[in-house]
Amino acid sequence: MRSLLYNRTNTNTLIESVKIKSVYQSASPIAQDISFQPRNKTRSFRSIFSQIVKDIPLVMKKGVEGIRICCSGRLEGAEIARTECGKYGKTSRNVFNQKIDYAPAEVSTRYGISGVKVWISYSKKKGGRAISETYEI
Repeated sequence: MRSLLYNRTNTNTLIESVKIKSVYQSASPIAQDISFQPRNKTRSFRSIFSQIVKDIPLVMKKGVEGIRICCSGRLEGAEIARTECGKYGKTSRNVFNQKIDYAPAEVSTRYGISGVKVWISYSKKKGGRAISETYEI
């Protein structure tokens, strides 16, 4: 893979894979998962959020303090776009000394573009970041 990238770009490239032990400890996989489910018409935002809230208490022990999720756009094909937000635990967007992971995601549906924003707040006592391992390929 490195040689292929080097041949095409003529620059050295470092590739690292990151293994996340729990999906709910990083905002990016949650945002991507939520953005694809309404496009496939499998579930509504409220049912997706309630499923995440059921799984969150297991992760709260591992350093996650709270989660906030907002979906916006023509949800479920409504004529007027709206924004639905849900929050579990403590998430403050106004404090600078708290570690927060933020990930936006967009998905194009037949009704237009819908957006998803996810904030995950980490507690200070457990180190405060998503637990991951880095492997070299």
